Amino acid sequence: MRRALPAALLLLLVVPSACGRKGDPTPPLPRGPRAVSDLAVDQEGGEAVLTFSYPDRLQTGEALTDLAAIEVYRVIGASPALTAPRGGTTSKVPRTDEAPAAAARRIAQANRLAEESFYRDAKRTASLQAASLGEYSRGASVVFRDPLLPLLAKGSVQTLAYAVVSIRRDKERSPLSNIVTLTPDVPPEAPVIGEVTPEEGRICLEWEAPEKDLLGRPASVGGYFVYRRALPQEEYDAPLNRVPVSGTSYVDTTVAYGSSYFYTVRAVEEGKPRIEGAPAEEAAIFYRDVYPPAAPARLDALSEATLVRLVWDPVPAPDVVGYLVFRAEGDSPPVRLTEKPIADTVFIDRIVPVGKRYRYTVRAVDSAGNVGPPSREAVAEPF
Repeated sequence: MRRALPAALLLLLVVPSACGRKGDPTPPLPRGPRAVSDLAVDQEGGEAVLTFSYPDRLQTGEALTDLAAIEVYRVIGASPALTAPRGGTTSKVPRTDEAPAAAARRIAQANRLAEESFYRDAKRTASLQAASLGEYSRGASVVFRDPLLPLLAKGSVQTLAYAVVSIRRDKERSPLSNIVTLTPDVPPEAPVIGEVTPEEGRICLEWEAPEKDLLGRPASVGGYFVYRRALPQEEYDAPLNRVPVSGTSYVDTTVAYGSSYFYTVRAVEEGKPRIEGAPAEEAAIFYRDVYPPAAPARLDALSEATLVRLVWDPVPAPDVVGYLVFRAEGDSPPVRLTEKPIADTVFIDRIVPVGKRYRYTVRAVDSAGNVGPPSREAVAEPF
């Protein structure tokens, strides 16, 4: 007992000392939205296109159900240091002798300094409200387009840096997203559309090439995209040509009669077909069908006692609605036998006295009322 008592007293002295030791304080778990980490930027024409995943999580891992807005920030003239890796990554050998809490504090401090550096030079360019995010959504991604032409028109090309921040309804903000940069290319000026010529089954466009880019320097044009819209359409869709045309003319064969069309043309930078210049002032045309169908290729007149049977080849035009039949006697001018166009390619003339000689012709009629030229004459003499 005498030997066990000092050991027990020693244990009581040691245990309180170990239990009372305090480590690094743990910071409270943040409740703001999780930072966007996949922000990407690319240039399409005169726009910087930002794409990132829709924010849907809090930093705690819970679902984000009260998103109020997404703010877009931009820095003009960004330095390379602005996009240095954050989050504690470094090229040096990582330290292994520091407590986890100390490492977390070091990472948080680095991120805070990077955010302060970005916010010092950044300006908010847009605030996308949650109620209108459907206009910017593409599936699970958000796509925002930042116009670059106002910046390029000032006469300088500077590197741009972008980042986004998510905000809850209670004003809690997410950390800054990853920072992306873009050095815009300067696209050519707008071409000038000249002739827009309607022809049968097609519309032909011609334009003048731009000589300068948007900064007034000699333009380096790698081709052109042609755009078309038809009333009542208000916006242009994808270009008519999938690959830029190298010349300064284009033939549109996908047109329909009776439509009002508007055209514009955009030049692309050489070697960079996605960098399109300003659109040409649009040209309008109402495409009317004034083109008569062709004549029937063959017409036969078969005499059968007191009647004449006419048979002809159909005209292959898709808008042909019928045919008109004409008859001439002797040197007299042709007289129309059919009051309205007939759809059949056979006609029987029953009012023909025996012993007279008749000359027949047939003309095709299209849906616009255009009457084609006469076929070759077929002669018949009833017996």
